[in-house]
Amino acid sequence: MFIEETKNTPSLSISEGIFEIKGRSIPEDAYEFYLPLIKETQSYMENPLDKTEIRFHLEYINSGSKKYITNFLSKFNDFYLSGKQVVIYWHFDYDDESMQELGIDLKSMIQIPFHIIEVK
Repeated sequence: MFIEETKNTPSLSISEGIFEIKGRSIPEDAYEFYLPLIKETQSYMENPLDKTEIRFHLEYINSGSKKYITNFLSKFNDFYLSGKQVVIYWHFDYDDESMQELGIDLKSMIQIPFHIIEVK
């Protein structure tokens, strides 16, 4: 699955056990935008690879998008707690304290290994 980045929506890609969300997430309808990701996630979990990586590098995220990202991570947290191997990489730009703080907040909500990485 691949959805190309626009000025208001991030790129979403799923390939070989790697989920990647990158860019700005301020869609007019967050539900409609994130629905394909939710469906693909459910399908993936029925026949997963041995290891799953989730990579984020968001420039900005609105509250509607944050709700779906939190839901997405919650599904993977349950998946991880069932014994599956999952790791999250949260990239943020070196001067973006709000994205760093969001990563810290999300990390505190789940048990999945969660790496917060500053990008220069």
